[in-house]
Amino acid sequence: MSRTELARAAKIALKRTLYPLVFRSRRKYRCVICAYVGPFAHKQTPKPLRSRLNAKCPSCSSMERHRFQWQILSDLSPASSRPQQTLLHFAPEPSLEDRLRPQFGEYISADLFRSNVDQRVDVRDMPFSDDTFDIILCSMVLHYVDDYKRALQEIYRVLKPGGFALLPVPMIHEKTNDAPAQNSALRMVVEPGPDFYDLYDEYFDEVRVSVSTDYDDDLHFFLEPTDAHPFPLKLAEQKHADIIPVSLKAGATLDG
Repeated sequence: MSRTELARAAKIALKRTLYPLVFRSRRKYRCVICAYVGPFAHKQTPKPLRSRLNAKCPSCSSMERHRFQWQILSDLSPASSRPQQTLLHFAPEPSLEDRLRPQFGEYISADLFRSNVDQRVDVRDMPFSDDTFDIILCSMVLHYVDDYKRALQEIYRVLKPGGFALLPVPMIHEKTNDAPAQNSALRMVVEPGPDFYDLYDEYFDEVRVSVSTDYDDDLHFFLEPTDAHPFPLKLAEQKHADIIPVSLKAGATLDG
């Protein structure tokens, strides 16, 4: 193990030990990625509609949607199957990439702009053959993509029969706004609502929607936004459900 890796491991161990002590009055949650148990950290950012309570695991730095996706992957892709599977990961999150890369027979990270990925790829025009990947992860991407419908076609094309894609977007409104104001601070091509996922039915053979309320609150897959904004899927004051669609290509034998 290199000095950098040792320093990182020591930092993580320190966080796992100290964070529960410093914030012992907060509620405890469980991270399904790294198995940490204790209080989660708040996410505070000047970016609009992104600050949330209890969002970040202090051990592996995963956010709610990372943990939610990890759970779905665990349900649908057993560890024993992964050495034979191929995975394409757009805009890879470090908390997921570091763990997924060694588990899969072939793992390819991709992004249109980032340089720290395996391949620079436009999700609307991918350089891959038909039926290449068992699994595609493309989280929090499509709402920034001009012609996101073309992107959905491409994702379906490169999926193997029996494969699936996780393509979550943020839930901003009760109904999708297809034409945001040009001066919107969010800078999204589309500002999604839950009905945005209805579009996926036009491009995939089956779409199954996973809801955070299907899981124990101790896993904290739900969202606690702090911005004064009428987010959809409200469960309680400052508590909102999240949803992730599992988009399948015909031939799937998934039971999850």
